[in-house]
Amino acid sequence: MELQYLEFDCSEDTEGVVCWDALAQPAASHTAALLREVTQLLAWASRFGPQGPGPLDEGADWDFDLQVQLHRAHTTQSTPAQAHWQAAQQSLNIHPAPGPEDRVELSLSLSGTPAFAQALREHWNAP
Repeated sequence: MELQYLEFDCSEDTEGVVCWDALAQPAASHTAALLREVTQLLAWASRFGPQGPGPLDEGADWDFDLQVQLHRAHTTQSTPAQAHWQAAQQSLNIHPAPGPEDRVELSLSLSGTPAFAQALREHWNAP
């Protein structure tokens, strides 16, 4: 699969842990598609194995950090939003929810073990 909205920069530490960092800020008309893409990626990661998300140094296969900022339509204000991933429901909830004309600035850091990294690269064509 190819990602359309998330472009990752990749780094690897000396123990083989790989970290991907992406920033996305598409036009408001693409907000729903961006959130679907993030949801699909996190759903795939949740199905990868029972050990994650969580701290890799405590035995998890993968972990992530997701930050969302809303840029409200017709204002210069931005509002931080809370993003909650619910693995059991495979859903991403954002509060407050973006309106149809709001732009979303999204930052996603995803880290994983070497096995997770290999699977992610193969499935998502990631760097």
